[in-house]
Amino acid sequence: MGFVPMLQASLLERHFRKNAPAAYYLSIPNAAGTSRHRYVRKADVEMIRRQTDAWKEFSQALAEWVRGNKEVERLLRRIGEGRCVKIDLGGGR
Repeated sequence: MGFVPMLQASLLERHFRKNAPAAYYLSIPNAAGTSRHRYVRKADVEMIRRQTDAWKEFSQALAEWVRGNKEVERLLRRIGEGRCVKIDLGGGR
């Protein structure tokens, strides 16, 4: 596939009237949990689509990697707990 720049956004297609041509917008998330929309010119739609698709593929792969690492961590902690020597704190005299 090669290097494709990524845009951390989604591409939205909107029809404002029945049978009207589509208008395209970038939906750009922000820290407040909302998103801003920015108009995309028709000449730029395919380039923007490649970049947003690359971001989506990257973020899904990263989420899968994180899930796998959490499982590995859980298993390693279980192995470690099984190998630990129990310490008697001797609360009673």
